[in-house]
Amino acid sequence: MGSALVPVALSFALFARGAGTAGVSAVLCAEALAMALPLLLGGVLADRHPPRRIMVAADLMRALTQGVLALLLFAPSLSYVAVIPLSVLLGLGNALDVPGRNRLLTQIVPPTLLPGANSMVMMAISFAGLLGPAIGGLLVASTGAGWAVALDALSYLANAGLLLALAPKEGCSTGEGSGPGMLTALCEGWTAFASRRWLWMMVCLFAVMQTLSWAPAEILGASIFSRRAHGAPHWGVLLSAMGTGATAGALMALRFQPRRPLRAVLLWLLVYPLTPACLAGSWPFWAQVLCFFLGGIEMAHVNIVWESTLQRAIPPEMLSRVSAYDALGSFCLMPMGYVLAGPMALTFGTAGTLWLGAAAVMMSIMVPLLFGKVDSVVLADSP
Repeated sequence: MGSALVPVALSFALFARGAGTAGVSAVLCAEALAMALPLLLGGVLADRHPPRRIMVAADLMRALTQGVLALLLFAPSLSYVAVIPLSVLLGLGNALDVPGRNRLLTQIVPPTLLPGANSMVMMAISFAGLLGPAIGGLLVASTGAGWAVALDALSYLANAGLLLALAPKEGCSTGEGSGPGMLTALCEGWTAFASRRWLWMMVCLFAVMQTLSWAPAEILGASIFSRRAHGAPHWGVLLSAMGTGATAGALMALRFQPRRPLRAVLLWLLVYPLTPACLAGSWPFWAQVLCFFLGGIEMAHVNIVWESTLQRAIPPEMLSRVSAYDALGSFCLMPMGYVLAGPMALTFGTAGTLWLGAAAVMMSIMVPLLFGKVDSVVLADSP
């Protein structure tokens, strides 16, 4: 919930302090770069040590970072340059946290129950996505962005406590400090990743989607609404509509577990371009809400099916490293999307940039669908 408050609150706080599109892009880019660069190290650590310990350390680090950011936002004036070092620390915490999530879930849940468990996780995330942006927008309009970020800091502390209360089966890690060297472990993870054509083709698709479409839409969408009356609450409503759709999609995924998961992922991704299209076309607000709702359903299905597929198709001892390569491929070019959002908007216009991203995603879907051997991945116990 806490992290869902921040995108709306921080973006509008920086816009209000005169940061502009370039300043907001720099802050988001710093976080994404800091997450991407050490991500592979986080994957090796999560395969070599109990992932819960690493995730708790990451939560404590992010709680401290967001607490400092909240104090800065309470000040009457703030340059976006001062936020960049904190964004770097937040990204480092994310890099330690992300690779271990899949591994931790497989230590808690039996393999046949993983799709349902992923659906429950997605519902929790979606519920936060439903309420978080709306609350963030209201906090910006009423009390200020500092309170939203302060709540995020408290949420990381709460999450660390919940992780400490878990009792996962940690015996399947490679051991405290044992196993191959760091470089060898990274090479083993790369071999497991690159040897599966469906895997790296899908990750390339996600990279195009995040870089050319979602990253610019995140910046340009907030910029569009920042110039409107009641823009922050309305942008929060759109993000909440996406969260509502994701909650509905997670509920649907509990009942629908495709036998050929990758084909299902690609078909659901065809819904995504509606999200940037509704912003580019200046559609009526109710139509934008509907498109973001459908985008949330798509996002939930794609994430749940994709995570379940990785957890069941990748050997457990390689899962964190492969997940790190997955996250790296999906996010390593996202900072470029943040950086290019402003220049692309100046060159092609805001609407042109959003349309370009939607078209790039549509074309990229065809590549793994035609050449990725996606039907080679079959979940035998799915209906």
